[in-house]
Amino acid sequence: MSLERKALALIAIAERFRDAHCAAPLASAAEASRRMLAEARRSARKRLHEALDGDRARIADELADAQARLVTARRVRVQKRMAAALGRAWPRLEQALAERWQSPSGRAGWVGHHLAVARAVLPQAAWTVMHPPQWPAAERDQAACWLREHGIAEASFAPDAKLAAGIRVVCGMNLLDASLEGLLADRAQIEGRLLHHFGVTS
Repeated sequence: MSLERKALALIAIAERFRDAHCAAPLASAAEASRRMLAEARRSARKRLHEALDGDRARIADELADAQARLVTARRVRVQKRMAAALGRAWPRLEQALAERWQSPSGRAGWVGHHLAVARAVLPQAAWTVMHPPQWPAAERDQAACWLREHGIAEASFAPDAKLAAGIRVVCGMNLLDASLEGLLADRAQIEGRLLHHFGVTS
């Protein structure tokens, strides 16, 4: 047998030996490699999900904070606008009430309503009705007549230079202040009622 054929025979024997003895370790190594890659992918997916879950929670918290800040900012803007509107409306309300007092029918309604309120809440004796000095005597006489007809016989009328509009009914230590200043004394309550009337809530 020639040297070349002997060499080829030896190579064939080596290849069969390799195939017989290396196939199993190579297959085992390939399987181990596949398992390692699969585990690495599972681990990477798990870490990614954990990171995304953390990011989602953080983003949700940040979004909730942003929404709360937005709601607060909107509420502050509305409150500022309402405060400005009420600030502009207040002098108009004062003027409207003053003008109402200047009208005979306005005075009659004002006095009649508040005398009825006073009759409901004050003792029915020894009243003093404080009024602006310019209140016409004829209207005072009408008020005195109404009081007598409704059981308030002891009523006197006293001008008060400090009063620009309206009346104050004094009975002992009791006072019903239906003057312009008295009606507007509780500004916070009046503004709250105005806002409620216009459907504005805090």
